[in-house]
Parts: sequence; structure tokens; C-alpha cells
Amino acid sequence: MGKGIETKEWILQKSAELFNIRGYEGCSMNDIMAATGLQKGGIYNHFKNKDDLALEAFDYSFRAVIARFRNRLDKDKTNWDKINSMIDVLAGFYKKPVIIGGCPVFNTAMDSLNTHPLLRKKALDGLENLLKYLEIKISDGIENGEFRVIENPRKMASLILMTIEGGLVLSRIYENEEHVLIASDYVKSHLKERLFK
Repeated sequence: MGKGIETKEWILQKSAELFNIRGYEGCSMNDIMAATGLQKGGIYNHFKNKDDLALEAFDYSFRAVIARFRNRLDKDKTNWDKINSMIDVLAGFYKKPVIIGGCPVFNTAMDSLNTHPLLRKKALDGLENLLKYLEIKISDGIENGEFRVIENPRKMASLILMTIEGGLVLSRIYENEEHVLIASDYVKSHLKERLFK
């Protein structure tokens, strides 16, 4: 790997952490310079401006999220296993985040809600990817007879994601894992009842 690529990766890693903790507005170029140990010119050799850096930092974070999922999902055989792995990986972001500061997809979506349309679009696309995957696994399980027929797989996928993300938020606020574990247990129990009985 060339030095330029290594430097760019370093900038992305440190910036992704800062944006995930402080949000776009709460993170200045001075903060990024301090975290990377680079001058503004060194950063702008790789990125046009703060907007460009924030968008690429989100992509960096999302690639890390997807890699975490793939690492676990590649070992699974059934749709039920894959759904459970999605829940476990999401819930695991509390104790072992892919980027310091929690789930970067949800954090970015909330942070950019009324401030940064391009960043918000990227975050929404990321959330949509997670929702769609869950919806497909539920639908596939129905089609192959693994699950009983339910009316709206999309609604169930949404319930999974919002419950676990809500648990993550409360766990971060209270600084303990209890809430996300409650959310995870509840979702798994609810899914068993709906999909298998």
C-alpha cells in the first residue's frame, strides 16, 4: 500500500470517529487536524473540503459495518440464523462498536437530519440496506417454508431495526448494556412467536 493511500485511510479513520462522536457540525477541521496530526494542506491533498471528507468518512464507516455483518453472516445457513446474527451484530455495537461512538449509520442519520442533505441521503441508504436485508431474509424464510406466512415482512424488519437501535441509544445514555440486551431478547422472542407458531 502506498504512503498516499495509507495517509488517506488514516484521515478517514480518525475523521469517521470524530464525526460519529461529535456529528458533522460539532467537528471542526481543527479537530480533524489535531486527531490526524496533519496540517490542513495535508488533509486537502486527499479531500476537496469538509463536506467531501464527511461523505467519504461515512462510506468508510459503512464499509466497516458491512464487514462486521459479513464476517458473522457468512457462517450462517438458515434465514433464522442470519436474522439472529443481524440482531446480535447490531446489539454488539454497544460493547464493540465498529467506529467509536456507536452505530455510525443511525448516528449520521440523526445528526444530519436537518443539516446536511447529502450526508442524510447516504445514511438513509445505509439504513435502507439493513432493512432490505432483514426483509429479504424474512421473505425467503416464508417462501422456503422455514417460517409461517406473515403479512408484512417489511414491517417486521422495521421492528427489528428500530427496537435494537432504540436499545443502543438507551444503553449509551445509561452507560450500561442492559437496555440493548432487553431489546435483543424481546425481538428474538417476538420473532419466534410470529414466525414459528
